[in-house]
Amino acid sequence: MSQKLHFWITLVYICLINITTTLSQPDFVFIRCENADNYTLNSTYKRNLDSALIALPTTNSGLGFFNFSTNEGNSTANSIALCRGDVKPDEFSNCLNDSIVKLRQLCPNQKDAIGVYVNCLLQYSNYNLLVYPQNKDYFIQFNPEITTDINGFNGALRPLMDELRGTAAAGGPLLKFATGNRTGPGFIRIYGLVQCSPYLTEQQCSGCLEDEVSRIGLHDNGKVGGKIVLAACNFRFETYPFFNQSLVTQTPPFRSPSSPPGRYED
Repeated sequence: MSQKLHFWITLVYICLINITTTLSQPDFVFIRCENADNYTLNSTYKRNLDSALIALPTTNSGLGFFNFSTNEGNSTANSIALCRGDVKPDEFSNCLNDSIVKLRQLCPNQKDAIGVYVNCLLQYSNYNLLVYPQNKDYFIQFNPEITTDINGFNGALRPLMDELRGTAAAGGPLLKFATGNRTGPGFIRIYGLVQCSPYLTEQQCSGCLEDEVSRIGLHDNGKVGGKIVLAACNFRFETYPFFNQSLVTQTPPFRSPSSPPGRYED
């Protein structure tokens, strides 16, 4: 494809996306622009990133994971996106398209950037994004309300998150996602959600979530809700049903033949 044709295709695509997404999403709840490695307007990386992000929305696995790379020339541009497992397809499509526009606006010449919404996240980089572990850029946010029984609350929350961690980790190569609830002190219900990027192995997913779940009690100080997000995995808990159970894909845990049995916003 000639550079001139590439320019016009990119321009038309970005204009269309801007028209449809300007009012569709709130601000990112977390954003990181890596300033150590920048690109210039006419660089090969800029053209590759344009191409990767144009193609990215067409690569849906069917369950909300997107992945595309463009390696024309010597500057590979990699992109991935992950949508929450209980979000409608049209909603995560809108979320992704909006992310592509806004992250480029907020990180205008950085080769490496990540933006997190409530329902999806987008990351692009000149480094391989399908490897684990990567840099641990935690996004941590907690509900300001505090339980009156911290030990009892954490005593119910931790087993719930461990149970969900095992279910999500055992998911297949298209979806590693689990939700559930458990009774806490005073008969309140605690609702939890965990998810891994599906390219992680079962062991990697479990380890990623365990690293996050182990932070319960270190950062939350008895908070009754919160979330910790990495590009590779994330979890959230609340004392109200914040996920759409009717849209959670009901798929049995996947195991390969060699595997043993076994800003605060909604």
